[in-house]
Amino acid sequence: MRAVGDFGDDAAVETQRARVLATAAALDYVLMLATGTTGVRIPRRDAERAIRDGIARAVDDLIVAANAVERIGTPAAAAFARDAAKSLREVLREEGLENDERSFAVIALANA
Repeated sequence: MRAVGDFGDDAAVETQRARVLATAAALDYVLMLATGTTGVRIPRRDAERAIRDGIARAVDDLIVAANAVERIGTPAAAAFARDAAKSLREVLREEGLENDERSFAVIALANA
């Protein structure tokens, strides 16, 4: 969300806006379902799967958005990319989402 909020006026980031917002809304709704705040509960197994899938989607979206921000080429954009890399590295490790593609993308962001 910060990529869109802080850098959304840039054309490269603007193209990511709809996807980032959709992912945020989907994760929010899954969490509402999982906690029963929508008035409807889903089975725990389904909630856990949906949350895991949502986190994976959010990771992939952040990688794409952070790369778009990094290409802006300003010091603030580079700092955002490096900060995103730190967060991504932790989430990938904690959620067991590491693979070569994601790991290499995070390394590139860390070196922005």
